[in-house]
Amino acid sequence: MHRHDLDDRRALVTGGASGIGEGTVRRLVDEGVHVVVTDVDQPGGRALADELGITFAPLDVSDPVAWEQVVDEHGPFDIGFLNAGVSTDDARDVGTLPIIGLTDRAYRRIMGANVDGVVLGARALLPAMVATGRGDLVVTASMAGLVPISMDPIYGLTKHAVVGFVRSLAQAFEQDPSTDLCISAICPGFTDTNIIGPEAKERLTDLGVPLMSTAHVADVVIRALTERVQGAQWVIWPGHEVTVYEWASPLTQPAPAEVAS
Repeated sequence: MHRHDLDDRRALVTGGASGIGEGTVRRLVDEGVHVVVTDVDQPGGRALADELGITFAPLDVSDPVAWEQVVDEHGPFDIGFLNAGVSTDDARDVGTLPIIGLTDRAYRRIMGANVDGVVLGARALLPAMVATGRGDLVVTASMAGLVPISMDPIYGLTKHAVVGFVRSLAQAFEQDPSTDLCISAICPGFTDTNIIGPEAKERLTDLGVPLMSTAHVADVVIRALTERVQGAQWVIWPGHEVTVYEWASPLTQPAPAEVAS
């Protein structure tokens, strides 16, 4: 498969101060990309930017005004890695069903970061990409966007939403031959990041479930950007070859207008 060069391109990375975001920032810099790293963790983001000689911009991805300011000040970008996300593990009472212990604040927080952050990010980044006729968006979804996750149903809800958004927007891109836009999602399994708390990591260890390194996942982000498989969900699971998820063929066809409406 043809590999598209990333050298000298401009990327914005959300949630880039740690975890998969940090790993991807490092890989993008290695590829010669000019990176603006964003995060609500300002000390962590600034430290990473200073280390790598790149730019840091504070960004709450759930804030549309903040998105406008970042893109106006630091754009345009032809790569967006919409990675910022949180879980609800810290918001439920032990011993209850996950939904029972969910607070209103925790619900708005996870929806704001995991869903609003992706939609607002795409909305803010795409105008410049459309103007130049080329751009790439990669979104951090999760295996929880493809299969059930009983320990955190709201997290699963947000990641299923992200997968649906990516698939639908990809179809819109394909229907517009005037631009060369591509969007895909990475769907990693359990990865060693701050989103998995100490108790969850202990449970996974007891179950014999290995945690993947952020560097491994970051390599797949680079692959998504260089191979440009439109609408792909890149499945990343420890001990298995990285694959593009295959949906049942009838579900990949455009919906009839009367059904879609």
